Amino acid sequence: MDHKVEFPKLLNEAVVEAFGSVFALPALADKDPELYGMEGIFSTIYLKGDVVGKVSFFMRGSWAAIVVGSMLGIDDLDEEAFETLDGVGEILNMITGCFKKRLEPHKMSVEISIPSTRMTGSIPPSRWEDTVELGFQSKQVFFKVILSYRIATKEDKASQEPPPKPKLTAADLLKMAMAKKKPAA
Repeated sequence: MDHKVEFPKLLNEAVVEAFGSVFALPALADKDPELYGMEGIFSTIYLKGDVVGKVSFFMRGSWAAIVVGSMLGIDDLDEEAFETLDGVGEILNMITGCFKKRLEPHKMSVEISIPSTRMTGSIPPSRWEDTVELGFQSKQVFFKVILSYRIATKEDKASQEPPPKPKLTAADLLKMAMAKKKPAA
């Protein structure tokens, strides 16, 4: 699979499925919404596995309050409310889960972290080898989804392996110690 061609398509499909299920079907914005330098809510989920990197979501706080308020059935949600931040993290979690599902037919798997969400003054620049940045519009709401990644190397995969299981567990050692202990006379 040519990830430079396929990942933008897979990410777009994931956003449409996830965001469309909670608000309104988004479409790639006709022109790139210039969100750089704008205050808003930024959420990130880290990936490890066959793809190493992160998926990020950025939206102006006032727009996030509208979307999350719609999700929760709250008409007048404050953009700095815990529910708004948590809702943006949940939207990203759904997008990342949909992206993960779309990798499976390509024999690629990833584990995802929990979302890290915060108010921020701008979108931080990516320092990853490959970046897919997509701008979307849903009703009058604009947002960006950014996939910053690299395909995992053998070294990456080796460092992600769990440590080998011990030959003896703590329970085994306790049983052995108890077996050696003589009953009190």
